[in-house]
Amino acid sequence: MQVPQTPGQSSHNQWMRACHQCDLLLTRALAPLGQKLICPRCGATLHRNMARSIAHTAALSVSGVLLFIPTATLPLLEFSLFSFGAENTLMNGVQSLFAAGYIWLASLVLFCSVVAPLGKFLLLIFVCWGSAYQRLQRPVAAALRWYEHLQEWGMLDVYMLGILVALVKMSDLGKMSVEPGLYCFVAMMVVASAVTVAFDPETVWARMARRRENAGAGNPGTPDLEDAS
Repeated sequence: MQVPQTPGQSSHNQWMRACHQCDLLLTRALAPLGQKLICPRCGATLHRNMARSIAHTAALSVSGVLLFIPTATLPLLEFSLFSFGAENTLMNGVQSLFAAGYIWLASLVLFCSVVAPLGKFLLLIFVCWGSAYQRLQRPVAAALRWYEHLQEWGMLDVYMLGILVALVKMSDLGKMSVEPGLYCFVAMMVVASAVTVAFDPETVWARMARRRENAGAGNPGTPDLEDAS
């Protein structure tokens, strides 16, 4: 169900938000559970409040970390030419670049293909867990900012494109076989995409605001992983 957003009046006590498409100033609010807010001028979606967003994000992030372990350790591809054969893992290319003296390039590949994707999963796990506790609001806020920074650097799709190019280009030179690590890598990519869709930062901010209000009223409540909004 779509809920049209209404233009807000300028006030010192009222939060305003600008539409990311047409810059129309609107009243800042969260969409009702299971619905979305749309801009009355251009029809752009301003906020989508998915049911159980925090719980789904936590479960998918844990799944991503668990899938990362076999992805990083198991071979992705095996290439054989006559009597020569080699297995390629996620870290082989980085190690080869370091050995060849391309320190900066190897560091960039390591960061984009290993550190950033794993860091995003770990940060989201901490955000989903820590947002239930009022005393962890500042670390959670910092983790959210770091997640936004890492969001643009986790380039699993670019790494996957390189694997597909290798499969096409080198299949005529020798025998290429897909190893279990590649299946785990594809599954991790699917999970990473699902996390991006399920995660709603505004739901986390609203959850922490409720915790702060409850703590100020002397009723901290019990922490949970469910969305109340």
